[in-house]
Amino acid sequence: MKGGSSDKDMIRSKFTENSPARKLYFYLLSLFLSIILILVSTAVLTTVVYLTGHIAPFTLYLLIAIVASNIAIGAVCIRGVLITYSALPISIGNQHILAVPSKNNALGEKIPGKEKLTSEFFSEPELKVIDLLIKNNHSMLQNAIVQNMNMSKTSVSRVIASLENKGIIVKVRSGVTNKIIMPETYFK
Repeated sequence: MKGGSSDKDMIRSKFTENSPARKLYFYLLSLFLSIILILVSTAVLTTVVYLTGHIAPFTLYLLIAIVASNIAIGAVCIRGVLITYSALPISIGNQHILAVPSKNNALGEKIPGKEKLTSEFFSEPELKVIDLLIKNNHSMLQNAIVQNMNMSKTSVSRVIASLENKGIIVKVRSGVTNKIIMPETYFK
């Protein structure tokens, strides 16, 4: 019974608000529904023409509008799937791999808001962690960061969580600690 609740918690954690997996499923479901509506509209149009031999102009325009709007929705969904798929974490055995997007997303477009990050965007402790990571080839163990920060473990964990939420660092499990990686920097 206890194992079942942890499985549910794991599934819930994968579908947190704005998670890449949740967005991907949304786009795929929307794409599926758009395709179904296109097929149904086309079948209705074909059936009406076959049975009656003609179709009223208003009905024809309505069906064409439904098909065209669903084709547009399908195109947006395909674009969303391409962008979101690259942000999904991949698990191979015990290792978790995260594809970190570069300055450009999957379609080669610039990601808005990622052009320049200034120091006004960060708190003082966050800037200290960023500076430590830059000095250590953009990667350190979390316990080494704690030793260098003159802060409690809890405070450093909060700072790291904040940087992770801002998309600056990636946290990867490494034994009993975490490896903190800053894959890309916008600081000169």
